[in-house]
Amino acid sequence: MAGGKETPRQKMIGMMYLVLTALLALNISKEVLNGFVKVENSLLTTQETLHSKVNETNSELEVKYIQNQEKVKPFRDQAAQVNTSSTGLIAYITELKARSMAASSGQYAEQELTNFDGFLGKNENGRDTVLNLSFIPQKDEYMALTQFMVGGEPNSPKDGEWTAKQLRLRMESYRDELKAISFLDNEGNTRVLPQSLKDQLDLTFQFGTELEDGKEVLWEVANFYDVPLAAVMPLMTKMTLDIQDIQEDILSWLLGSVDAKAYKFTNLMPLVVPESNYILRGDSFRANVLLAAFDGTNPPQFFVDPKKFNGRDSSLLEFETIESLPIGSDGLGKLRISTKGMQLGDVNYKGLIRFQGPDGNIEPYPFYTPSFTVAEPALVVSPTKMNVFYRGLPNPVEVSVPGVAGDALEVRISGDNKIKKAPDGSYVVDPGKSGEAKITVTATMADGSKKTLPARDFRVKRIPDPVPSFAGKTPSDRLISKNTLLGAPGVSAKMENFDFDVKVTVKSFSISVSRDGTLVEKKSNSNQLSSDMTELLKRVGRGNVIYIEDIVVSMPDGTERQLAPMKLKVS
Repeated sequence: MAGGKETPRQKMIGMMYLVLTALLALNISKEVLNGFVKVENSLLTTQETLHSKVNETNSELEVKYIQNQEKVKPFRDQAAQVNTSSTGLIAYITELKARSMAASSGQYAEQELTNFDGFLGKNENGRDTVLNLSFIPQKDEYMALTQFMVGGEPNSPKDGEWTAKQLRLRMESYRDELKAISFLDNEGNTRVLPQSLKDQLDLTFQFGTELEDGKEVLWEVANFYDVPLAAVMPLMTKMTLDIQDIQEDILSWLLGSVDAKAYKFTNLMPLVVPESNYILRGDSFRANVLLAAFDGTNPPQFFVDPKKFNGRDSSLLEFETIESLPIGSDGLGKLRISTKGMQLGDVNYKGLIRFQGPDGNIEPYPFYTPSFTVAEPALVVSPTKMNVFYRGLPNPVEVSVPGVAGDALEVRISGDNKIKKAPDGSYVVDPGKSGEAKITVTATMADGSKKTLPARDFRVKRIPDPVPSFAGKTPSDRLISKNTLLGAPGVSAKMENFDFDVKVTVKSFSISVSRDGTLVEKKSNSNQLSSDMTELLKRVGRGNVIYIEDIVVSMPDGTERQLAPMKLKVS
């Protein structure tokens, strides 16, 4: 296709055409001729696709013309000229194909101009077409076709309306006409065809001499002299594709040029973009107000009622006594509403945008600001686990201020306590020896000012004592069976009803057994029963009392604690 824009399918068709032409020279007839029929049919399918694209672009241009006739008319008029020239040349090539078929079939005489009618008709879409190549019996005929298109003298192709020479002249004229496109738009600017399209025209429609068997021959001879009908038909169909392709490219350029130097306004919609909808009393509500289409040469006016909107009045804002909002270099109206002295709660405001439309009239666009909340300054500190801090543990804490980003907060803690920020944005407190901690937060507001919020107090406690366990029994139990007793591995301790995941280690304990008025005691320096303890427990019987005492555990805060003793009677 033209300008190097071939689709993969079109490239394949072009290569098939070249291969089939080469095979013809080797007198490979039937299969090669059928191959040309397939190429022709593929090109005809592509022709319908391009025709649809051209129609679609013309329709878009027509829609723009209906919307703004004065602006679009010069582009639409030029498009009409391109369409007329393109369709006229395609119609000429289509009729030339029909006459060529008639000539090859021996049914055409130049003095009888109607004898080609049997080869020309309409397709299913109502457009001119020729008899399908598959219905031509002698697809390899070339002598009559050569005489019809070129004549008997290769060095001097014959003249006439329906000849290869006339085809070349018409295509050259079409190329030069398109390259010379120049017109004035509605603002008096001269619009000419871009150089890229001119280069594409030169590349596609070039008709110089070609090499054939090492000799230079005229374009008419290379393409139509001693060339069979089966090869000529796809060649002329490809010419129509080249025409449609450049037609579509120029129409697309005209369509795009309509608004190339202007802003497009497809929808006009008031837009209010608040920086935050949660405002601390004393701070200001900030928002960007704009019309959702912007033209630096035609800025709109923005008005906001200084009184809060009552939620009922739907009339247009009476803007005459209200000062319009300032407009920044970005085209955005800058809205600032102070909340000093304002009641707490949700509020919004009524506004109006005035904009000069395409017809020169000023159009009003009412709007309402989004509701925003006016609130007292408040610090939100949420302990993740409990409302106290425990020494020796990393105490996770979430710190936030509504309406303020987390990275705009400065968090501090009092005394010898420490606080640091975790990767997930939360905080971790490491309490010191004092019995209390105070967290203070300073927030950087949207305007850059800093606001220190009231501090929040916390208690600091030591970790509660863990509960010892022996054979599943705790200090609250009183009885133990002999079998359970013999299966006990040692003493353990765990935190009960404590939200933190704390592990404690039993360092030592002792076991005493009362038998016949005699108390026997054994000691272990770990959490496991010693061998002496195991032997002692084997000798106990029903009614004997066992004491588990001196249970010492190591705690996460670095201290050691002695836990409550246990007294169990063997049942």
